[in-house]
Amino acid sequence: MYIQSLVLSIHYLLDVILVKFLSDKYDFKKIMVNGFLLTFVLLVIFFPKEVILKPDGNYILLILFSLNILFGMYIWYNAIKNKFDLGKLDGIAIAIYLPLLTIGSAIFLKQKLKILNLFGILLISIGSYFTLS
Repeated sequence: MYIQSLVLSIHYLLDVILVKFLSDKYDFKKIMVNGFLLTFVLLVIFFPKEVILKPDGNYILLILFSLNILFGMYIWYNAIKNKFDLGKLDGIAIAIYLPLLTIGSAIFLKQKLKILNLFGILLISIGSYFTLS
């Protein structure tokens, strides 16, 4: 799990760095259309059997997932173009979503919350305060 966390952190950093350089050359629509077009082509080349040719009712979840990815990329693009403090932006997001994710996973995935988890939520809140002040 620690390796995945490290790789995910590298992914986040690369995401911000690449959007910063790309946003100096292209607008949001060009970055998204061409980035996702290239991703689509690569995915179809490497995983052609995974294309859903007969969508069912659950396909709406894939549509929502795709819209969520676009929305997230727009937030980062907008923040970078407007020179927001990305540390504060992400600090606020972490302070909101991490406790919700912890509690939500306890409810939906039937995991137990331990005192240590609750202490972690409190620690995140305190850390977020110091990050943002």
